[in-house]
Amino acid sequence: MLAFNAFVMSEIVEKGISEQNIPFVWQYAVIMMLLAIVSLVANVISAKLNTAISAGYSSDLCRVTFEKINSLSYTNYTKIGPSGLLTRATDDIWNVEGTITSLPYTLFTVPIMFIGSAVLAFLADPVLSAVFMLSIPPILILVLILMRPLYDMWDKSDKYVDMQNKIVRERLSGLRVVRAFNNEKREHGRAKFATEEMAKYMIRANTRGGMVDPFAMLLLNLATVAVIYFGGIRAQAGSGISTGGIIAVLQYIGMITNAVISTSWTLAWLPKVKVSIRRLNEIHSSPDEETIPYGSGKTPNGFDIEIKNLYFTYPDSTKNVLENLSLTVKQGEHIALIGGTGSGKSTLIKLLSGLFEPSEGEIIIGGASYEDMRKADVRSHFSVALQKAQIFEGTVRDNIKMGKPDATDEEIYNVIKLSKMAEFVDSHKEGLDYILVGNGQNVSGGQRQRLNMARTVIKKADVYIFDDSFSALDFLTESEIKENYATLLQGKSRIVATQRISTAMSADRIYVLDKGHIIGVGTHSELLSSCPIYREIADSQLGGRKEGKYEE
Repeated sequence: MLAFNAFVMSEIVEKGISEQNIPFVWQYAVIMMLLAIVSLVANVISAKLNTAISAGYSSDLCRVTFEKINSLSYTNYTKIGPSGLLTRATDDIWNVEGTITSLPYTLFTVPIMFIGSAVLAFLADPVLSAVFMLSIPPILILVLILMRPLYDMWDKSDKYVDMQNKIVRERLSGLRVVRAFNNEKREHGRAKFATEEMAKYMIRANTRGGMVDPFAMLLLNLATVAVIYFGGIRAQAGSGISTGGIIAVLQYIGMITNAVISTSWTLAWLPKVKVSIRRLNEIHSSPDEETIPYGSGKTPNGFDIEIKNLYFTYPDSTKNVLENLSLTVKQGEHIALIGGTGSGKSTLIKLLSGLFEPSEGEIIIGGASYEDMRKADVRSHFSVALQKAQIFEGTVRDNIKMGKPDATDEEIYNVIKLSKMAEFVDSHKEGLDYILVGNGQNVSGGQRQRLNMARTVIKKADVYIFDDSFSALDFLTESEIKENYATLLQGKSRIVATQRISTAMSADRIYVLDKGHIIGVGTHSELLSSCPIYREIADSQLGGRKEGKYEE
């Protein structure tokens, strides 16, 4: 269309204006107007189709990325981190969407425009066209030189974007702690460092990429001046080119210029898109460990749990969190894991839940090794109340039904009553429809823990695990809930991780952990005599000894 317009313009100059043929000028002007209208309609339709395609692709990519994130193994999830996943699911997808939007123009319009205009320019005057074409190789060489370091710049910039998001997330979630310890200045410093580093690489990349346009335009404009200069000389020398011919060549050169600039911008933007695609591929190339069998997909025969010589090291760490750890849990037993912060209790529970894989050693349930089972099958036998009582935005009913999607209101209210939350639910006219905000900000820490446990016990499982789930409860409430759960979960295995002696002392067997090692095994009374660390914990929490007799 543009090439035909250039031809019409040259005809108007050559046969209309030069020969003062006004009817001819009006005739071709009407043709140009009609072409402009056709071009406008075609551009509108093209823009709508292009936008629909790119928006649809982006929507689908967002959906599959979100689904993939939800199916990532805990190891891969923690390796990238929530902040990195957030920027990949937003900013990187936006970059890809922008590329999809410009892709049809880059792949189809630009080559056609360049080749068509170049052919027409050579047909109009080969010499002037050759003069202009000499400027294109230096432009492409310049673009390639400028874009070489852009990949590393954008990569570093995106890493600091991830860091910035991480710091902001930490700041928002720990705002009260930051203010309580008057650490605003320190947190501002962390955010400032990440922002300045991000800005430094982003500015460098944008500056370097932005240099493409002025340098390319300079060379193209110099080439255009050279065409006009040599065209004038050739026209005066009577070499066969007319004013209309020069105008036609200049029109074609303008279209070639647009094609070259578009190509230059695409090449300059390519490193940024390449970084975004690589970051998204880190998510989508991760194996879906929820469904891929590691062995034969073996099914356990019974639910005795045996842990043999277990070692575990977190990703990106060299220090063992668990070392040579062995224990057993017979079906129906009530087991307690006790130890201080950092002793390895929560890590052991994550391994039992299949969230991580052991570095060495073996976990066996009902005679079947975890290595021979699918992760989804492993978790189907467990119901776990993790250390952080996560509450999701929605009703009380919605949060409890996460444990059992088909649970009836009667079942939900029953576990709420057993978890000592009935009074809270009944105090609101909405009842089970009472809205909980994200992270349970409108309930107390103890209420969050009780809702978390209610969600855990409503699930039909073979082993129930409570990771420090009673820490925010008073002793009377804890005692009542434990008694209720003992009746509800009779015949089921229970594993409780805790730092409180009062929580552990009623267990059939207690394992004492310290720095990733089991340093004591037995009942409460046995450990008081045989395990110094357990005795120290008991002394500090329950009042110590009096006249050789332990005060419980």
